[in-house]
Amino acid sequence: MKLSKKTRIIFSVVVALVMLMTIAAILSMNRLKPKNHLKISREQVDLEIQGFVFTEVGKNNSKWEVKADSATFQKKQNLAVFEHVRVTLNAADGKVYVMTADKGEMLTDKKDFKVNGNVVITSNEGDKFTTDYLNYSDKQKKFYTDAPVTMENNRIKIKGTGLELFTNTGRLNLSSMVKAKIKQTEQEK
Repeated sequence: MKLSKKTRIIFSVVVALVMLMTIAAILSMNRLKPKNHLKISREQVDLEIQGFVFTEVGKNNSKWEVKADSATFQKKQNLAVFEHVRVTLNAADGKVYVMTADKGEMLTDKKDFKVNGNVVITSNEGDKFTTDYLNYSDKQKKFYTDAPVTMENNRIKIKGTGLELFTNTGRLNLSSMVKAKIKQTEQEK
């Protein structure tokens, strides 16, 4: 079957239009795709993630959630490094601790971590701790530091140097140079 010249031209125009529309659709889909937040690097960092979130449920329904603006992972060292980190610990006894800091590092095999820069820990019981840097030992279930610490709630403000806070018992130790100021309630005034 032989097509007329006019039919071949119309057919060619239709094919060209379909191709142009397909190309336009592919280009517009590429613009709408979310940007890739996962980068793989050949240097010391094995993986870099923007908008990092990690959650782990442990024994007795305890739960960890680590969020960071960015995280890098070094597989050989089992090390995760965080920028602008927020750690939420829901302890088995119902206590909730939220810690924020500028930077953090976690040994992923041990679940131990260090944070520094504007470290603030708040608890669901109204306690607030501030310090320059803080460590956490998963094996001992404790936060600790040798830096100056301020602990404050609606009844008391305590300053000291050095802190140990055991998440499984709630026991708190301030190591040295402790000063306390008891706040008066409205009823005591």
